[in-house]
Amino acid sequence: MNKLLVATAFVAFVAFSSAPALAQNYVGVSTGFTSYEDTGADIDSQGLSFFAGGQFDPLVAVEFSYTSLADVDTNGRKTQASVLALSGVLRSPGEGFEPFLRLGVARADGKVTGDNDAYDEEKSGVIFGFGADFTLNYNSSLRFEYVETDLDGAKTDQLSFGTIYRF
Repeated sequence: MNKLLVATAFVAFVAFSSAPALAQNYVGVSTGFTSYEDTGADIDSQGLSFFAGGQFDPLVAVEFSYTSLADVDTNGRKTQASVLALSGVLRSPGEGFEPFLRLGVARADGKVTGDNDAYDEEKSGVIFGFGADFTLNYNSSLRFEYVETDLDGAKTDQLSFGTIYRF
């Protein structure tokens, strides 16, 4: 799964850099409420996501994202998690409002360190979600989104709000 994610990211990078006239590239950042659940970890925190994508067609885009959950220190335990994903985005183009669906592959890393227990796992799986972009002007949009990942028994979900800059 890791080789597939790296290969797909490389192909997406080459496509973004070699065909700027064919694609509308964008970058963005979003934040929101995120949870990571597994047998050894249960983390509810604020998440921060960075993403980059390319829209090759008015209906289809490819997006690479990294989400980091805020580190939480409670009762002598330190918890942290992150999710790396590559996904396809199916859009419904509109004037000022563009709803979309997301489906792709993801890899998560969850860690818990404490007095008597420790948890450190990497898991792979699928990412799916839905949301909408609200156009502010030609180059920028606001994004509202719900994303869920299913990772070999672990699960993350995020409700987020952010911004996009197109170039």
